[in-house]
Amino acid sequence: MPAILDKLVKAALARLGSLKWRLALASISVIGLSVGSTALLVVHDADQRAERTILDSTLDVDTVSRTIGSRLLSRDVALKRAAGDWPAHTALTEASATDFLRGQSVLATLFSRVWLVDEQGRLLAEANGSQVEARQVDVANYLFYQRAWSTGAAATSTTVEPGLQGRPQIVMSVPVVIRAAKGGRTVALLCGVVQADMDKLLTDPTGRPAGPDDPIDTIVTDDTGRILSSSDPRWLQHDVGEDTRLHDAVLRWRAEGAPLEANAWTWRIGSQFVAMAAVPQAGWMVFRTASADLLLGQPLKARRETLWMSAAVAIVGAGLIAAFCHWLLKPMVLLERRALLLLDERLPPDSQWPKASGEIGHLSEVLQHVLALRAASRRRSEELLALMRALMLHAPVGIGFVRDGRIELVSQRLSDTLGYPEDELVGQPLRKLLPDEAQHETLMASALAAFVRDRSYRAEHQLRQRDGNTLWAYVQGAALDPENTQAGSIWILSDITELRAQRDQLHWSASHDSLTRLFNRREFMRRLEQTCANRRRAESTCLLMVDLDGFKAVNDSGGHAAGDAMLQDVAELLASQVRDSDTVARLGGDEFALLLHGCGLNQAVVIAEKIRASVNAHRREWKGHELRVGTSIGLIHLSTRHSDAEKAMAVADAACYTAKRLGKNRVAIGGARETAPGAPASAAAAFS
Repeated sequence: MPAILDKLVKAALARLGSLKWRLALASISVIGLSVGSTALLVVHDADQRAERTILDSTLDVDTVSRTIGSRLLSRDVALKRAAGDWPAHTALTEASATDFLRGQSVLATLFSRVWLVDEQGRLLAEANGSQVEARQVDVANYLFYQRAWSTGAAATSTTVEPGLQGRPQIVMSVPVVIRAAKGGRTVALLCGVVQADMDKLLTDPTGRPAGPDDPIDTIVTDDTGRILSSSDPRWLQHDVGEDTRLHDAVLRWRAEGAPLEANAWTWRIGSQFVAMAAVPQAGWMVFRTASADLLLGQPLKARRETLWMSAAVAIVGAGLIAAFCHWLLKPMVLLERRALLLLDERLPPDSQWPKASGEIGHLSEVLQHVLALRAASRRRSEELLALMRALMLHAPVGIGFVRDGRIELVSQRLSDTLGYPEDELVGQPLRKLLPDEAQHETLMASALAAFVRDRSYRAEHQLRQRDGNTLWAYVQGAALDPENTQAGSIWILSDITELRAQRDQLHWSASHDSLTRLFNRREFMRRLEQTCANRRRAESTCLLMVDLDGFKAVNDSGGHAAGDAMLQDVAELLASQVRDSDTVARLGGDEFALLLHGCGLNQAVVIAEKIRASVNAHRREWKGHELRVGTSIGLIHLSTRHSDAEKAMAVADAACYTAKRLGKNRVAIGGARETAPGAPASAAAAFS
């Protein structure tokens, strides 16, 4: 089964590659988009019109608010008339209060209960239907009582108080005034109590049945936002913002200052329509909410059906176009078959081409012309490739082509030089030819900088051979396109290992004594001149002249070979007493010199004495003889006064002569005025 599915998928992809199926696919897209867009625009416009109608209708919330207001007004009028019936000059007692309520049968039809409350907040009498009884209940903490007595006005006060089992009850209260000769005073409150969830005061006047299946729900809240009436009793006494259907609308309403407008308005909040209107008589708000999907007739379903219809129309239209294209493009099939044979070299170039006119015939001629040009180009490419192979095979230097950090082409000489078999280097990273990553990064950074400046790169580098050994090569590189270094670069390498060794040997010989392998006079004088020329020397430097005592006796007793051996021994002793940064040289014969950089005079005297002692203690066995020499050392401290190397050498040489004159095997300090504090002050001080 998977194999069959795979074949079907491949066949479908192959068909999509043909022109007629592409035209069919384009037709499906164009027809589908056209029909679908038109249908969706029509549906969208209908949705907009329906939504506008719903917003203008305000879900009859103004009818509900006006009806509730009129109901409150009728009860308010009844309460005020009853309060005006209080007998003049009659004191307020439990008995008079009970008698008064028995005569207010009209109030019993409008209110669940009727109360008379005195100034101290005591409920004196209560009428519950036809039953009237005296009560002794303290209601001073109730909100209706506090509001009525705090204002002192004759206006009606309407509040919501807690009732039985947490059910809200609405209390409407008016003042009861006892008239006297000099006017009247308020002695009590006449209160009408309505159960919010049982009385007809808050029922929907539109005649819609309240319940969970009703698409439009009505919610009434008091002036604090507590729910007085709702189809879902669970929300009673909760804040209206807690109702998930009204949450966003209440937030927006409160953000705008919670206006109490009698004129209704409607908002579309997400998937809900929310209409609002105030009941000014009580400061209440009426909210009506309905599902947008139900009121608009499920627009999402309509859009989905529209899209399916558009797709069906597009597929049918595309099928007709595909059939028509198949008939028109039959010659194209023949041309396609011939084009697939373009790479078949056994087929004559001018055979099996379809005879057609128009665009297909012109395309056939173009393909035949391209085929002829391709054959000519291939012959030229083969000739150039043969020339390039000959060049790469017989080139006297190593040649390589590098792109993206990898070697793509190498000459035979380059492979032989690096010890690789033929073509093994192809595909290898260039960094493989460098001894380490640091040298590879240095080479690439320097070469790239040269390429960017439109210049070739030339330098000497160490390369690693296949067996791990290294050689020195003169490397030349150039970018194929200086403006695009990613195009690759060509490199030419010449093995200069022997040439570099010869050059290094010549350089060493020019600056060293071949017998002792110390620096020679010329190199020593060059370094001394650099030191003396630096008139602002930041470090202290001392110059030592060393002359061997008794060297002639060594030559006389052992010959020149013994003398040469002794000179080599002394050279090793001198080098062992100083640092690598100091300069030790043989000036000629048995004369040596030292430059101690960063060394004060006192420290130089100590070093000179160690040199003298070590040479004096040295013995060389030579053909049964014991050979020995001593040293006379002249030492000076180089200061800014010694700006001439020859003069400095003369002063040091004079100090060395002084050491010999005083008995040899000594250290003498020259230039007394240049000595450091603590050093001997005489022009020639000796140390035995």
